Amino acid sequence: MNKEIRTFVAVKIIPEKALMDQFRQFKSVFQGDGINWVPEDIFHLTLRFLGNTSRLQAEQLSERFAEVASGFTSFEFAVKGAGYFKSKGSPRVLFLKINDSEQLSALASEIETSVVAAGFQEELKAFRPHLTLGRVKHLGSRNRFCSIVDDLPEVLYQQVKVSEFIFYQSILRPEGPFYQPIKTFQLK
Repeated sequence: MNKEIRTFVAVKIIPEKALMDQFRQFKSVFQGDGINWVPEDIFHLTLRFLGNTSRLQAEQLSERFAEVASGFTSFEFAVKGAGYFKSKGSPRVLFLKINDSEQLSALASEIETSVVAAGFQEELKAFRPHLTLGRVKHLGSRNRFCSIVDDLPEVLYQQVKVSEFIFYQSILRPEGPFYQPIKTFQLK
């Protein structure tokens, strides 16, 4: 049996105080709105979402990702500022911005190359690094939400050191997703 699994590649983010303070502030300010908050123990920066992946593809990708990791040394990125993605004019995802760095872009690009070489479709959207805090289901006031987020200063919430990336299986459950590491890849 060759059952497919849902997979993605990410950098785990362990939140520090300033990041958690902003997360809690958002949860408090928007408590009357319909936002599904991401549990802080699964915060991550997605480098590439793959979706349905066969066991054979997962094995091939693990080999390719090991090669990618061997070509990178540890680096840092900044979590700075907040924003949201819209769909049909309404906010759908609340996030903290991640300042792209040369190394982060290069890592995402190498992972993309490996994924395409393993038979996946090329990602058409540009890489926009971010930390998802919540998925918006409905808002009491779209204008209020937008003005609160738009008016926030570009505060540095955290520096994140990247010394590894993780190939995850995403298991969807009614109470929220569970992310099972398939393999962790250490940078040099």
